[in-house]
Amino acid sequence: MKINYDITVEDGQSFEIDLFRSEDATGIAHLFYKVYGPSYPIETYYMPEKIIEENQKGNIYSIVARTQKGDIIAHGAMYRSSPPNQELYEGGQYLVLPSYRKTFAIYKINRYIFDILIPRLTIDGIYGESVCNHIISQKIASRSGTTDVAIEIDVMPQETYTKEQSASGRVSCIIQLRPYNDSKQEVFIPSIYRKEIDYILKDLNIQRTITYSTEPIPCDIKSNISVNFFPYASVGRVNVIMGGSDFDMIIEELEQKGRDINTLIFQFFINLEQPWAGRIIEKLRKKGYFLGGYIPAWFKNDSILMQKTLTIPDFNSIKLYTEKAKKLLEIIKSDREQLPL
Repeated sequence: MKINYDITVEDGQSFEIDLFRSEDATGIAHLFYKVYGPSYPIETYYMPEKIIEENQKGNIYSIVARTQKGDIIAHGAMYRSSPPNQELYEGGQYLVLPSYRKTFAIYKINRYIFDILIPRLTIDGIYGESVCNHIISQKIASRSGTTDVAIEIDVMPQETYTKEQSASGRVSCIIQLRPYNDSKQEVFIPSIYRKEIDYILKDLNIQRTITYSTEPIPCDIKSNISVNFFPYASVGRVNVIMGGSDFDMIIEELEQKGRDINTLIFQFFINLEQPWAGRIIEKLRKKGYFLGGYIPAWFKNDSILMQKTLTIPDFNSIKLYTEKAKKLLEIIKSDREQLPL
């Protein structure tokens, strides 16, 4: 059953922060509908039975603010999403009923995730995609020990924020990450991004041996990729597990497929394990892709995000909390402006 209507929740109730129970699922679905109307792009959160199933599988760990009556007035989660590494979880799905936004519900949910939930698990890291039409979620994530590592330009459609009228155009997101159980690895990066990667890594507590990628792509290696198109968001996301000699053709085919379904934003996450990873990134730059950032543990191995927008980004509308994030945006904007013609 898909929830498609509001319910009334009494204001001013006391609440507790707790791990998900099956009886919370309907309240979570109503909360998503109350905040987003029918426009949230992930249908799971409107379907109580799917919320229960995904929590039971460990694909989602929902944390709720629950009143004594059983009403769900706020929600946050840690969940598996786009990374091929299933032990790199995304943190997000934070939302709270408008009448409870002056409480500390979201802050307490976030503390539960970092202080209680994560110590019970063995994971490689947690990251969030904090929206950049305000700084509230960025601020909460930063105070939880995450570090700014990438900015996804124009990744969210304006329609997601129509009900609350909190955006005047497409919305960018900043990826903030906190690693756990890190192990040393060698990564191959293009020398063109040497200073940029050094800057992103400087406050991350991880062990990396950086080698500048100079090897050619082997002629006998074919590309291994996974692709997700999100039609509602007009986004195509490509995980390049291994780039091969056919990569130019792969780019052309994926872009054509994307344009056929009105994709506006293309994202390529490049596995930095291969010595020729730099050549793959060079090919993307020639096709109009620019730097998004550096994401540790995306494939177990680290990744560089390259992105292409068929929109004209309004960089001045992007709101950022930390000085590092503001510098990172300058780097991204500069790289876009320097793309080969």
